[in-house]
Amino acid sequence: MKHLHRQAQPCRQAHSHSQAQPRTQTHCAKAQPHAHAGFTLIEVMLFLAVTGMILIGVLGGTYANIATQRYNDSVRSFAEFLRQVYSEVISPESIGSSDPDSQDVGSSNDQAIYGKLIVFGLEDEAATDRIYTATIVGDVTPPTTSNGFIADLGAANVRLFCGTDDGSFASTVASYTMLWDAQIRNTSLNQFQGSVLIARSPTSGTIHTAFTNQTFNIRDYCQPGSNSASSNFTTALKDTPGDFSTTDDVNFCVLSDNSTIVRNVRLAADGRNTSAVNILTADDPEAACQR
Repeated sequence: MKHLHRQAQPCRQAHSHSQAQPRTQTHCAKAQPHAHAGFTLIEVMLFLAVTGMILIGVLGGTYANIATQRYNDSVRSFAEFLRQVYSEVISPESIGSSDPDSQDVGSSNDQAIYGKLIVFGLEDEAATDRIYTATIVGDVTPPTTSNGFIADLGAANVRLFCGTDDGSFASTVASYTMLWDAQIRNTSLNQFQGSVLIARSPTSGTIHTAFTNQTFNIRDYCQPGSNSASSNFTTALKDTPGDFSTTDDVNFCVLSDNSTIVRNVRLAADGRNTSAVNILTADDPEAACQR
């Protein structure tokens, strides 16, 4: 007897009955291999390429944001430095002595504290930008008549306090370093050079601000035993008072590799307090700094 079986069926037993002998046959269909899902090489390469481009975009944007934040920090820090100088002039502290038998400068009857001198451009242009300050002192007795802010300072014999030769008083020179390698430039984006004088009038007590293109090297020559910068400053006030201007704004341009823009920090002409310091936005039509 002939038996027919379907190939797709699983293993089953078939029974054949005959007169001679019964027999049992097992018929198994061949198992079909299971299909395995996966990605082709081209699909994997495309996935990696797209992922890489997304990663580069994210990292590039992150680095750009960090650079922008660093630049903004350097601009704000510089403006705050200028405001701090005004605060120190408005509320001066006496200059302490290392000699307990000596009176602090500013608390005795021989010298008065008048203000601060800020000097720019003493470092090499390619070096880290540092700005130097020194305290201005002068006679306690003011002039009897006023001939103008700068002339009155000259009459009060103001000078820079560079310390004393006996070592009882240290120099008042201090420095401020621009953050994140930012640099101060003029409106032509060349190195800013000159000195800003912020001081109290000997006759009226009013605070004034003046600027001169002269650069007094207080970094190297305002120390005990070497105070030629102070002598040069005093001579300039008395002999060339016209070099000190109180009528023009002072524009500082903050330049940095971290930014494609250049922000303008402006010191108002004849500033009287911290409000004289302003940060102009890059799109301000009055901004004097352009890259």
